[in-house]
Amino acid sequence: MAHSEGQLTGKKALITGAGVGIGKAIALRFAQEGAQVAVHVNRSLENGLRVVDEIQQSKGKAILVQGDLTKQQEIKSVVEKVTKEFGDTDILVYNSGIGTQRSTDMVHTITEEDWDAVLSVNLKAFVFLSQLLLPAMIQARKGSIITISSIRGLLGNPVLASYCASKGGMVLLTKQMALDYAKYNIRVNCICPGFVDTEMFQFYLGKQPDPEASRRVFANMAAMNRIGQPEEIAASAVFFASDASSFVTGVALPVDGGYTASGVREIQ
Repeated sequence: MAHSEGQLTGKKALITGAGVGIGKAIALRFAQEGAQVAVHVNRSLENGLRVVDEIQQSKGKAILVQGDLTKQQEIKSVVEKVTKEFGDTDILVYNSGIGTQRSTDMVHTITEEDWDAVLSVNLKAFVFLSQLLLPAMIQARKGSIITISSIRGLLGNPVLASYCASKGGMVLLTKQMALDYAKYNIRVNCICPGFVDTEMFQFYLGKQPDPEASRRVFANMAAMNRIGQPEEIAASAVFFASDASSFVTGVALPVDGGYTASGVREIQ
């Protein structure tokens, strides 16, 4: 339930890729904490409408915005709609991300089309969305920008060239922006999730010969020997969005059950 003493009461948040998975969990939790939430989806209106409905059923305030953030004109219309409905945005959570559809993504085999597609969604769209939201944050001298990268932004992984490049770029861009905008009291932080039980993760497991065995392998790769839940990523996002992190900026926080704590992981 939305309640007046929530950690984000009075804040207005735009969350991209909020129809499913981590983005959905963040949208629901932000609304629960009192924020007005703009739920962004790229294509799937149906998923977005379900999230908005769930928030409204719990007496929270949410709107749906749809747009392909790789297209400048659609970024502009998303920001215009949010501004018209809510006024200026206090919090941006950039959660949009894709990988290539190919089984191997290596520098000597990747196509320009695949490289551009991944970098465009995972990194470039964030830059130009931020560009439209930052002037109002600068004027208000407040704001929190939260990027969702990945453990693949911190550690390499075989056959994931474009994905690792984009997520690593997101981590360092977060740190760079934190330096540029600190003087305006705008904080920029990054969350790097490990293996999380989202629809995308379940879809991947479903394609394996033995999904349950694959799930165990991924669970064992974390020191805590389990898969994370979307709500656990959302909890970190609330911290970065709220005044609890008022002296925190430029951080890349792994939320990964201990996966990145060691370069060596025994797989049983």
